[in-house]
Amino acid sequence: MKRILLVALLLFCGADLFAQSVTVNDLANISNLSNAEAHNYLTLGKKFKRQYIQDVDGNSIEHLNKIGPDNKEETVVIGVGSKLSSGAVLRTVTYTTSTSQHIINLIGQAKHMGLKMRLQGADAKNDIYIFDNDFFHIVMFLNHDNVSGSVEVHQKEYLGFD
Repeated sequence: MKRILLVALLLFCGADLFAQSVTVNDLANISNLSNAEAHNYLTLGKKFKRQYIQDVDGNSIEHLNKIGPDNKEETVVIGVGSKLSSGAVLRTVTYTTSTSQHIINLIGQAKHMGLKMRLQGADAKNDIYIFDNDFFHIVMFLNHDNVSGSVEVHQKEYLGFD
């Protein structure tokens, strides 16, 4: 009985070591939040820490970093956006990881969520996957060396007709 509990405990701990910090759903939700709300979501819930803030054309772009127990780094960039004539801001969230398996998992999550894959291709450096729906345009890059990758979630302007 003690062996079974020990094995179960080891499996639980092992699963936590290799778990990624964010999901496609998290990234999409973060793009809908203000910078302060996104910062709080990532620092309180996902345990990211502010790495630095950059001022670009009057926008505060925040880089948040998380280093896992296996020294695998994950970075989220918030604050990038374009202002519409209506005053609304369309935000972009960028997630970068040094673990290719995280990107592979995110690709699987996007397919499972029912996002339509618009393109699966490659350039000289990356495999490229583009997903799309009415609200988001998601581009995933997986390096050919299978060492790292990134995800960009672009919020779209939704024109709903009643």
